[in-house]
Amino acid sequence: MKISYLASLSTVLLLTACGGSSSTDSSATPSPTESTTPVVEQGTVVGPFSTGTTAEPTSVYFDLDAGEVLVLTDEEAAENSAWDIAFQRTKVYLNTHVDNAVGAFFTDVNSEFYDETGAAVVDSFLNADADSELDDYLGISAADIPEEDSFIGDSEESVIGAKFYDYDITTHVVSANDDRYFIVDSDSMYSKFRVIDLTSDGRTMSSITFGVAIQNTLAGDTEFGAESALTINTANCTDDIYIDFDLGAALSASDAWDITLPCTTVDDITGAEFDIHIAVDAQALVDEDNTYATIDSEAAQYYGFTSDVTQELAFDKNSWYQYNLNGGHLLWSQYGVYLIKTSDATFKMQITSYYDEAGTSGNYSFRFDELISE
Repeated sequence: MKISYLASLSTVLLLTACGGSSSTDSSATPSPTESTTPVVEQGTVVGPFSTGTTAEPTSVYFDLDAGEVLVLTDEEAAENSAWDIAFQRTKVYLNTHVDNAVGAFFTDVNSEFYDETGAAVVDSFLNADADSELDDYLGISAADIPEEDSFIGDSEESVIGAKFYDYDITTHVVSANDDRYFIVDSDSMYSKFRVIDLTSDGRTMSSITFGVAIQNTLAGDTEFGAESALTINTANCTDDIYIDFDLGAALSASDAWDITLPCTTVDDITGAEFDIHIAVDAQALVDEDNTYATIDSEAAQYYGFTSDVTQELAFDKNSWYQYNLNGGHLLWSQYGVYLIKTSDATFKMQITSYYDEAGTSGNYSFRFDELISE
């Protein structure tokens, strides 16, 4: 079902004068050529839709085809293919159901909101509103729909996973990516590590060498210590391998470990997979440029630590908002136009506000319309 915005039609009374008398014809009907179902114009803003508070967030699941919110629990939504896009506080999600794998494409409308260095042009954000950015939205048509492979959907990714190595597609050689660092928050201790060497046997890993630095907050450490090497033999493993960086040893699954290497057999050769995971009660981040010499435990929640498996959101790759532009803790929309491809249609969409009339955050308003080729 496609969305249509219908206004109520008032009863029409036609008064007819004849000579010196008048009469009322209550049965008169509009001319067949007159429109009885006026439709709200393209670009109409809907909302606001509340996503709760930071302490008690809620999800809003929206069906673009039907033009309505679907009342679903998060558990129900995981199995539901009807919704297309969802909102929860600052996050925007796309459905990944096999029957409706939704993709998004970010157009270059309002690209001038950022300068050539990628920095926000503050005045562009502060001076924009839903009315001033309507024309840019209306200018997007079906002719702007890109090839299907240009759309990206939400996915899941391990915080470490396969990021610790490089693979040469020409030589088929696997080598350590020793310039990429990872920090694991586990058991009141921060472990910064990188993989400085590895060996392979067939399609399995036979050994791996870590460079590890520890910041033990319980011991009063205020920065990472010196890096030391830790080599783990993974050839012919019989079970998954569990490693504790502080002890510098492989342990059992029941011990207090930091990372694990799954054990596998490929083509009759047994060894570790090229894959690293962290414990369920641990968190980690990628320190791409070896930025952190220390972790402030009181501010750790702001560093970007995540659990083992995280969601990679299409909207995060091209954020719809900019934060704290004028010293206030507010979100400002870029009024960028996204194309949203569902299993049935392609829509354009522009987020116009994160606040309701009272200024309460987490209240989304947006405009959307289906793009139809002429």
